[in-house]
Amino acid sequence: MDVARGVVAVVTLVVVGVTLLSGPLVPGVTLASEPEPLTLETGTVTVTDARLPANATIERGAYGAANYYLDVPPATVRLSSVDGNPTLVYRFTIDELGYTRTTNHFLDPETAETYELTLASDTFRADEIEQERYDGTVSVRKRDGEGHADVATRNVTVRVVG
Repeated sequence: MDVARGVVAVVTLVVVGVTLLSGPLVPGVTLASEPEPLTLETGTVTVTDARLPANATIERGAYGAANYYLDVPPATVRLSSVDGNPTLVYRFTIDELGYTRTTNHFLDPETAETYELTLASDTFRADEIEQERYDGTVSVRKRDGEGHADVATRNVTVRVVG
């Protein structure tokens, strides 16, 4: 029993000592390594092909819900090179509704050659939707060390379902 208590006491002493030494009580001493800072929109990205959807839908919610749900299919891009940490921006707008949704996709050299850009679903109140069809625009834009540039833009038909 005395040996077990001694081991527990030593382990406790080591844990408390390490905690105090690496904690805020001793400034400048840490056992953790600092992560490398991530610098966004650096390097370059070369997009060789972009496939944008032709349609999107706004669908009435099920079971009498008072909302409509927007669904924009993903865009797919083919990348021939990625250096550093560039960004691709997927954007969708419906001017008649004053609506814009943008999603930033952060890339790195490990990004696959074919990359899918997605947008989160969104909702509209029933009183906002007054037509059976709207005109929308999808676009992909790159942001990297060379600046900002359009990659692809397409007009889409937004069908209202339900």
